[in-house]
Amino acid sequence: MTTLSEALFQYAVSARRTIHEYPEVGFELDRTVDFVCSQLEQMGIPHTTKYGKGSVVGYLGTGDSDRPTLAIRADMDALPVQEKTDLPYASKIDGQMHACGHDSHTAILLCAAKILKAHEAELACNVRLVFQPSEEGAISGARMMVENGVMDGVDAIICTHCENTLETGIIGVCPGDYMAACIPLRVTFLGRTAHAALPQGGIDAIAMAAEFYARMRPLVEQEAAGKPFIWSVGRFEGGHAHNVIADHCEMDISFRFYDLDFAERVHKQAVCLADEIAASRGGTAQVDWHISTYPVYNDPALNQQLVDAVTALGDVPVQEMPARMTSEDFAWYLRKAPGLIFRFGTRNEAMGCTALAHRNDFRIDEDGMKSAIRAFAAFALNFGKNKK
Repeated sequence: MTTLSEALFQYAVSARRTIHEYPEVGFELDRTVDFVCSQLEQMGIPHTTKYGKGSVVGYLGTGDSDRPTLAIRADMDALPVQEKTDLPYASKIDGQMHACGHDSHTAILLCAAKILKAHEAELACNVRLVFQPSEEGAISGARMMVENGVMDGVDAIICTHCENTLETGIIGVCPGDYMAACIPLRVTFLGRTAHAALPQGGIDAIAMAAEFYARMRPLVEQEAAGKPFIWSVGRFEGGHAHNVIADHCEMDISFRFYDLDFAERVHKQAVCLADEIAASRGGTAQVDWHISTYPVYNDPALNQQLVDAVTALGDVPVQEMPARMTSEDFAWYLRKAPGLIFRFGTRNEAMGCTALAHRNDFRIDEDGMKSAIRAFAAFALNFGKNKK
């Protein structure tokens, strides 16, 4: 039931290339949304855009509440990148490119939807097809859709992502902690200006920030006690002239981690240290702290179900992958139900498919989509069969 005909695969290739030519960013996905809706309409799959701007959700199954509901998510947005691939279907929109493979994710879910619609009577579950905007944006499309109720009644959710470090055709899995939470924090120090030759008359904001920079990371390492984390200062800015003591300095930090309790301890340390440093010099400090996305935890039981379903296909290899410190807003869905993200290999050195995501020469081996399409279909057709 999860064989993939050449005609069906060519449908996925065509859909992917159509989306690739007209990449759209963030929530401004009018053309992409229209395309997805038209495809679902042609398949006879009911769908809605009620879960927020730039979103589409389709429905398969009987809708009976006594059946479990599986959500399958695909992100649709592109990046503000100028494409430099010279592909015949390269971006026709200046300064925008599908440099992270979301075009393939959307095409894969559309193709899987075709398969599942043809075998809808065999489903033991309801399936919610979640097409999401703004995975790449500062404002999470996943969070918007969750807050608008897309996960209401959902028992599990899965998604996939192309992977140019994984050879074409391989499915990559990682049970448990897989992708890090992200907190982008800004630490600001306020002092008082003075002539650089008379520094005693001022309160040096740069000096306060520099002390915080030097002292904070060892405190994070101490709190981590061996747990993995990232504490990267990406911006440090203060002052306007060589002969004026700066009264303002701020730094932007990317803090990534898996353990939420550890993160809360770091938050307290950051606030205490910033206040201590500022008070000792007569200035003030502010720590702006908010979570961008939570950690992605791949439910081990669902991971095993995926491995079993893919292994049963007989010709799709499965490979375990290491956890990573990058982040994914898929984690917002996991606040409501267990789920998992798996990878599908798209690396093909002979074809030049080796560049990592977000590069302007990023390209994938489209043959890699075959494994992901079949994995989605096999997982969905098995989901709920062992439920009592």
